[in-house]
Amino acid sequence: MTSPNELEIVDDDNRLVLRRVVVGPLRTNCWIIATTDSKHAIVIDPGDEPAHLIDAAHDLAVTAIVLTHTHWDHVLALPTVADAWGREVHSHPDEAPVWPHELSQLRHHGHFDAGTTTADLIACGCTIAPPPGAELWSGVTQPLSDDQILHLDGRQITVVHTPGHTPGSVSLRCGNHIFTGDTLFPGGPGLTGWPFSDFPTIIASIRTRLFTLPDGMHVHPGHGHSTTIGEERPHLHEWIERGW
Repeated sequence: MTSPNELEIVDDDNRLVLRRVVVGPLRTNCWIIATTDSKHAIVIDPGDEPAHLIDAAHDLAVTAIVLTHTHWDHVLALPTVADAWGREVHSHPDEAPVWPHELSQLRHHGHFDAGTTTADLIACGCTIAPPPGAELWSGVTQPLSDDQILHLDGRQITVVHTPGHTPGSVSLRCGNHIFTGDTLFPGGPGLTGWPFSDFPTIIASIRTRLFTLPDGMHVHPGHGHSTTIGEERPHLHEWIERGW
């Protein structure tokens, strides 16, 4: 793992290796949770650059692919990696309307919606559309439920339903690590200007499902750097007052 777009964290206490692979024009974090003994792994949010992701997991046996939510920048690599690894895709049922809306945006405008950065990305020549003829994800998933336990060689990964950025957004807790997708970042919640998103809902998710966790819980978001619950909790009221 030598690329500047890759990071490896070794958690000796839980005998885990966490790999972050940054992919795509929105620099999405794909997280790979692997055991240090059996090398079994769960992959979270394979957003783009499937060859890069397959290479990043070349020494691992992937047992499941899990989505924190289904915005385009978190799913574009799915057709290739799911076939390569022979694994099903898991997401929350409340995500059902999100991916069809993403595809509708692509059909009507010729590119995906990247929010307020869309115009800037297009102006700088960044590609926010799949290559012509590229296979797109079918949208078929196995359902996740709140508080469901996923097993990885004796380690438990708990599904935490954290709606707001999207209706079916989930966070995934493993030991003293939680992978929050686009729900919680250093400095605030994920954006809620999207269709199907809601600011009061994401604040409620953060307050009741994330900020009840210990201060030392490591937060690994869907973009950017990691943080801790203790670093972010004191700022909740600031975020509420500013409205984003």
